[in-house]
Amino acid sequence: MSEDLERFTEYLVLERGLAPRTIEAYRSDIERYLAFAAGEDEAADDRGTVRAWLERLHGQGLRPSTQSRGLTSLRGYYRFLVAEGLAESDPTEAVEPPRRRRRLPDTLSVEEVGQVLDAVSGSEPYPMRDRALLEFLYATGVRISELIAVRVDDCDWRGRSVRLVPARREVRRRDGSRKAERIGPKGDKVRIVPIGRKAVAAAVEYVERERPTLAKGRSEGILFLNFRGRPLSRMGAWKIVRSYVDKAGIQKRVTPHTFRHTCATHLLDRGADLRAVQELLGHADITTTQIYTHVDPPYLKAEHRRHHPRA
Repeated sequence: MSEDLERFTEYLVLERGLAPRTIEAYRSDIERYLAFAAGEDEAADDRGTVRAWLERLHGQGLRPSTQSRGLTSLRGYYRFLVAEGLAESDPTEAVEPPRRRRRLPDTLSVEEVGQVLDAVSGSEPYPMRDRALLEFLYATGVRISELIAVRVDDCDWRGRSVRLVPARREVRRRDGSRKAERIGPKGDKVRIVPIGRKAVAAAVEYVERERPTLAKGRSEGILFLNFRGRPLSRMGAWKIVRSYVDKAGIQKRVTPHTFRHTCATHLLDRGADLRAVQELLGHADITTTQIYTHVDPPYLKAEHRRHHPRA
């Protein structure tokens, strides 16, 4: 289980972009649950064990939000294991948490996005790659696992679109065998998403002028490469984003996933159709996309007064 937990922690850092304290809380919840299951001599992947653990938390007088976080931690953990082929089922399915208000994701303003992009000055080792990567993230709203898997052949620069194929990697299973598994959410599928003009211009400049010096015959056709000519890793992409956020003087915690939230929020703020954004982001359930449709109360009140017949 410790190896599985380490893989899950890496996913929380690089894919979800969670804060260190949040990741520590997730790990603590999972470790306590696994210790509980071992102490009760019960299978950790049993639904009854999950319910018994939640009853224990309730009996200890913990707040509903704490109980809910515990189940959220477990649910994220087991969904990750199932998606990675490390578990056959998710014992948290059909286990209802206490209701709690959903937190809005952090985003950048349009001005802050511009500040991050303007921070690419040209004095860096690979400024064309870095600008193309930042523009690509903001234009498409891709997940980091999708970004690092994009191949040059997947990009239609003239048609301003990119074909996103769920990334795969070879993983070692518990019996010692190896198998290619998808990286990313369960049910993820191939989709084609648009790219804006500025992102295309930055990417074409990188592909034509800078990428050839990076490729060195070891690129495997991947679009974004590191200085060794190998496909850029999740951590590599995270470091690029972080460096320019720091350089721009932005104090928020910003990860590659923040650009995904920002892309969705800016589209919806400017009148984009919710289902179109759902398709762009690759959400299986539209309720996942609806979290981006936050409206500030003063605006909502003004609209109500303007349009409701009995306002």
